[in-house]
Amino acid sequence: MKQTIKSLLIFLLFLSTSIYAQDRECIIFFHEGDSIEGVGQIKNNKVKFKITPDSKADSWDFETISKIKFVGLDFVETYEYVKINSSDKPKLLELVLDGEVHLYRMTKLQYFTMPDLKPTAIAKGGVRYSETTEQFTELYYLKRKKEQYPTYINLGILSNWKKTATNYFSDCDILIRKIKDKTFNSIQIKEIVEYYNYICYEQ
Repeated sequence: MKQTIKSLLIFLLFLSTSIYAQDRECIIFFHEGDSIEGVGQIKNNKVKFKITPDSKADSWDFETISKIKFVGLDFVETYEYVKINSSDKPKLLELVLDGEVHLYRMTKLQYFTMPDLKPTAIAKGGVRYSETTEQFTELYYLKRKKEQYPTYINLGILSNWKKTATNYFSDCDILIRKIKDKTFNSIQIKEIVEYYNYICYEQ
């Protein structure tokens, strides 16, 4: 079971790396409002962009462009440069939902070293050998148009997501009740933001 989970994480990492590391049709948007169509990819928080597949790639970052939009036959993926706090440089975050409140997602690969407690792993003077595992983690951020920095919402059963959500959406009583009575749970952040944008804010 443990090996299966590890294999799945490695597959997801490979899939994510493959998506980022290949040229796709896209549009880049400059701060002044202009845009250019071409092909590109995201690499190390920068955009590698080419007018045509055979042309030379240029590197763009937050100082010049505001976002990149990948387009296909049946999908659109938008990544925007967002300044998460006052000290870090803007990061490319995926725009999951647009509206009065934007929902952003950042995908990170994290490494964890865990002790191996199996008896066969404890040998030679009682030394416990450990192994490093990889975990594919999604971080979510909320941001109103008028806010300078987004709010990180730590999702999960054991997290403080409910407190963060009720504080952030405190101007919508009906949504707060739905969060507290578990109509919405921690894996429904997209539905929560949609509800706020279309039910609470539009009223």
